[in-house]
Amino acid sequence: MANGLFAFLLMLPALLVILFIIVYPLLNAVVTSFFRYFLTDAKGPTFIGLANYGAMLASAGFWRVFLNTVVYVGGTVLGEFLAAFALALLVNWRHRFKNLTNSLFFVPWIIPSVVVALIARFLFFDHYHGIVNVALKEVGLIREFLPWLKDPVLAMPTVTVATIWKMFPFMFVVLYAGLQVIPVEEVEAAKIDGANAFQRFLHVTLSNMREIITLATILEFVWQFQYLTIIWTTTRGGPIDRTTTLPILIYRYAFHGTLDMGTSSTIGVFWLVFLLAFSIIYVRFVGRREGR
Repeated sequence: MANGLFAFLLMLPALLVILFIIVYPLLNAVVTSFFRYFLTDAKGPTFIGLANYGAMLASAGFWRVFLNTVVYVGGTVLGEFLAAFALALLVNWRHRFKNLTNSLFFVPWIIPSVVVALIARFLFFDHYHGIVNVALKEVGLIREFLPWLKDPVLAMPTVTVATIWKMFPFMFVVLYAGLQVIPVEEVEAAKIDGANAFQRFLHVTLSNMREIITLATILEFVWQFQYLTIIWTTTRGGPIDRTTTLPILIYRYAFHGTLDMGTSSTIGVFWLVFLLAFSIIYVRFVGRREGR
């Protein structure tokens, strides 16, 4: 009994931090989503039931932003995975500069997101005369300078590329670590059985790394769904809301104009439910394939 009480007291500070930083704000957001609540309204919160959810689901603007978010997150996670896995496979052999190259790949991760966004603006924007425009025109790939961050078609791919460069090192480290623990015996056995390089990659490498890939991609999906620094610093959600994602929409509702806490909380709750549902379906789908 005494040992259990002592263990509880040791965990109590961490439990209190979780309670006041995670649990309370979450419950408060859920409760607020059922109220008409403007910080500028002297009347205070007014209970309206599911009206906020009905208005959100009926809003074409909300679904456009949701689609923007899915496109941004999906493109970012897919790009991170392809870049990180390719580089992990490339450096997964002994050579003299192995530690140096691995360290260089990790540099973007330690650069603050705001700095990465400013670098992206310098490369792609700068009054249409950024380094990327100059380089592409010099090699003949474009005839005139392109407004990468002001064009409704180019803005989303541009911020996606900047985010991939910033975030791929985490996935690179995870995938590279996974490659290190693949049993050599399985690779040698596959060679003896006559499997070519692609077959070994498909049936040995991917088979052994399925759980690691699942963990890395689901973490990145959740993180990217709430990531807004690069988009906000480069485009502020423009042009014409083509790069507006759910975090930016929530920020606008909560801290701009009428300070609509009810609607922002409603979007936040929807966001949470969607992420939980997606994570469960994704993990179970991969688990079923693993079982087969």
